[in-house]
Amino acid sequence: MTGATAAHRALECLAEEWETLADRDAALEAFAQRVRAIPAAQPTAFQAQQAAAPTTTQAIQVRGATPSASDDHCASVRTAFDETVRQHSSGYKDESRVEAMATTLTEDIAAALATDTGWTPPLKAAVLEAVSTSRRELAVRQEIVRKERSTLETAIAEIDTIVGWLQATADESFLQCGFDDLRAKHERLETYQDRLEARLKRRQAQFAGSTARDEPSGPRYRSVIESIYASDPARYPLLSTATQLYGICGDCQRTVRAHLTRRV
Repeated sequence: MTGATAAHRALECLAEEWETLADRDAALEAFAQRVRAIPAAQPTAFQAQQAAAPTTTQAIQVRGATPSASDDHCASVRTAFDETVRQHSSGYKDESRVEAMATTLTEDIAAALATDTGWTPPLKAAVLEAVSTSRRELAVRQEIVRKERSTLETAIAEIDTIVGWLQATADESFLQCGFDDLRAKHERLETYQDRLEARLKRRQAQFAGSTARDEPSGPRYRSVIESIYASDPARYPLLSTATQLYGICGDCQRTVRAHLTRRV
């Protein structure tokens, strides 16, 4: 069982997620650098009037403006997006460019860039702010992955200890064990069950958001973790492994208890 539990496989899922997040963050930074290098034209009086309109879309678009060189800059931004964010983000494989830009930059910004309405300072600022927002959200997800990896590594060390002892004990014959040896095994199994029960309670508290304030936990933590393990047979690998092992310890304890009662 050691090395092959759902909890062990979960570490592989986390490693893949971490690599995906790192690639996406690097792609966003590369996109931001290229956006910063694209000069934006100062808005005309008409564009300024449009920017004062109440909707977000109107604030960053310049509908009706006379086509200018800044229109080509919108195309440059789209190309930069294709060559950075879309190219290095697997989640966009089945999405169109507009859909991918809407997911990353908001629908209003995607619409403004798609219609060649003018690459103005407000639009440029909006794109860069949207990228910053996306990177902040990535940072939160990375922190959750870090915490989850730490939680799993601690739990797996305990799981490996229990499994290792169970495997070593499986080769022994209880008929050849003395009363004191059987009692020690019974107490050890009870200790292991107590540890696993405490581990299960801590995991539930982590998902419920009732852990220490400085620890990532709660509904968002649970949502991210569920999305990471969505493709794994065990949606909750740590809970699954700990519950399974708890049951195995209980079965072994009952077997040892049966041998103890025969010795009394």
